Amino acid sequence: MRLYRMELYKLLSRKIFGIGAVCMVLFTALGFWLSNVDMETAMVDGKLYSGYEAVQINRQITEPYKGTLSDEKVMEIVGQYGLPSEVVYDLPGWRDGNYLNIFVTDYLSDGYLRDWNNYQAPTRVYPIADTALGELQRVTGREIRLAYTQGWKALLDTLQTGMVLASILVIVSVSTLFAQESQTKMLPLLFTAQDGKEKDMRAKIGAAFTLTILVYCVAALLCLAMSLLVYGLDGGELALNMVWMGEASVRNRVSCMPVMSFAGIMLGTDFAAMLLLCAITLCVSARSRSNFGAVTAAAVLWGMPLFIGMLFGGIGYFLASCMPLFLIMSATIYDVFSFGWETVLVYPVTALTIICVVEGWQAYRRQT
Repeated sequence: MRLYRMELYKLLSRKIFGIGAVCMVLFTALGFWLSNVDMETAMVDGKLYSGYEAVQINRQITEPYKGTLSDEKVMEIVGQYGLPSEVVYDLPGWRDGNYLNIFVTDYLSDGYLRDWNNYQAPTRVYPIADTALGELQRVTGREIRLAYTQGWKALLDTLQTGMVLASILVIVSVSTLFAQESQTKMLPLLFTAQDGKEKDMRAKIGAAFTLTILVYCVAALLCLAMSLLVYGLDGGELALNMVWMGEASVRNRVSCMPVMSFAGIMLGTDFAAMLLLCAITLCVSARSRSNFGAVTAAAVLWGMPLFIGMLFGGIGYFLASCMPLFLIMSATIYDVFSFGWETVLVYPVTALTIICVVEGWQAYRRQT
């Protein structure tokens, strides 16, 4: 236990970890703000709100209509706020809309907005039963509910950013764990110490996984806290595609899944991805003789699946999906569940994690 605490302290006290942790938090928060909060607008009573103020206005005006959606509620929204019609080049969304009347436009009207040169202002509103929302209700057997769901969309988008930054932090922190002992010529001394080689390896591996879990928890809790505090997390029971992709699709079981369930799956796969990344990085570190070589090799292995997925497709995409970089991508997990790969995927991910830890252990034992 003493060796474990020492190794963990060494990892956490390094300047590179401290600087990396601060950068991870700051850049995750910046991405959350610029990609989500800063893009929100709301037009209410002829006044245009933007950014954080727009988020609060949209939450406020949605509250009275929250709950089961009905044709009567839809007409009340149209009567109160009208329908949007203005599009401004190089600015996102309807400029004279708010969360409620844009919801009606997207799901219950003949209006659409694909880009600045391809849009149609809504002219009529359809009954819920005659729209994709009605079909979604019939397929799922769940009532269509109205809630302010931007918090879930922001969470899914920010989780991916946060986990990419967390992965980089794990690579630069863990990759030097074994390699540094080779670089500084400390191996002969360590292996003749009272506690011995085996205890030293166990302590290092335990410290590496503890650091990885801490980094994951900080990144995940940061994303959850920002989404909850800024947006709230109402509407978790709504279909994933409605919340995340802005469409009432029934094309597969994943599109109809409650967004709360998908967010839970994402948190689980993110955790598995971080553990696998730690195992791969440990294996690389144990085989490296210098810090630079270990960091470089670990980074290359982390990014390599991008090329595998693009070049080979099919089986190549499946293999890439088992790798840490793909496991933290929301689109990958959506595809995996759409294809029915989720059960099969568990075995290679688990096996790779164990194999990398064992191989790293053996490689470090062989070093002198």
